[in-house]
Amino acid sequence: MKDMGTITRTDDGEYVVTFERQLAHSAQDVWAALTEPATLGRWLARTDVDLRVGGHYVIHFFDGKETMRGVIRALEPGHLLEYSWNESGNPQSVVCWTITGTGNACRLTLKHSLPAGSAAALAIELGGGWHVILDNLEPAMRGESAGFDASKIRDSEAAYRERYFEKGQSARVLSVNFERLLPGTVERVWRHLTEPTLLPGWFGNGTIEPKVGGRVHLMDGHIRGVVTLWQPPRRLSYTWNVFGPGDGPDAVSAYPESYLTFALEPVAGCVRLQLTHLPILERFEKQNAMGWHTLLDMLATALRGEKVEERPFYMKKNAALYGVDLNNLVR
Repeated sequence: MKDMGTITRTDDGEYVVTFERQLAHSAQDVWAALTEPATLGRWLARTDVDLRVGGHYVIHFFDGKETMRGVIRALEPGHLLEYSWNESGNPQSVVCWTITGTGNACRLTLKHSLPAGSAAALAIELGGGWHVILDNLEPAMRGESAGFDASKIRDSEAAYRERYFEKGQSARVLSVNFERLLPGTVERVWRHLTEPTLLPGWFGNGTIEPKVGGRVHLMDGHIRGVVTLWQPPRRLSYTWNVFGPGDGPDAVSAYPESYLTFALEPVAGCVRLQLTHLPILERFEKQNAMGWHTLLDMLATALRGEKVEERPFYMKKNAALYGVDLNNLVR
């Protein structure tokens, strides 16, 4: 894997994803690759560009299924291009490209800045995605069309999670991660994760609007959020906000927003489910792990076609596993 760049967090709480690539191409040619739709379509996606400050910069990912609508904020032809980055369900961020060098070689620098309060998982996904996209750039400048390889993006995201979470290189972020082998097909597990007729069998009453930006309303409104990734039947992500029984539709959660991701993969006649929930407040880490262990036990039971007991049945066993006192839960 080429240089993985960096994901850093500023003192103000912003995440910054940074890449530098040395390219055996002139600054003029690289500038054309950033601004001319014909070349952009070979390495990024179909892109509409109105090349002026205030002009639009619209990227149609995955054949138009996901769209990034940006506005150009700064422009120095041949040297600097900056635009806002707006995707449904995610906070507005900023992308800045700079080109330095003369002759037949130059350095291309990308900085993608996320505002304070953004989920760390979003920075991880952007890092993994940009890494694969930038690998497409040089082939595109040779006239080749690289296209998107979903498996490469998944592998890249996994490498970034390992670097910045599992190895502890990203400070101030706790996550809870599970991997389960579940019976059935990927499509069947996906339905249990998303369909309102099946959610009550293990999760509780709720609905997930099936699209990026869709409304998430789970456990009778105890959990509310917005879908940020919808790739049936393999990947699902949404924001996670906790509310009390009396909180109305316009209430603001008393707890920080977090980010939940499910990834499904068929393995030897069953399904590997990977769950990531972050960031987790330290005081809730054990309870969060116990809770997800309990819900996944219930999901596995439902998928086996067996009777699912009430949640306290599983919680009692898992509370002992994680050292949680059910009579004195942290609030």
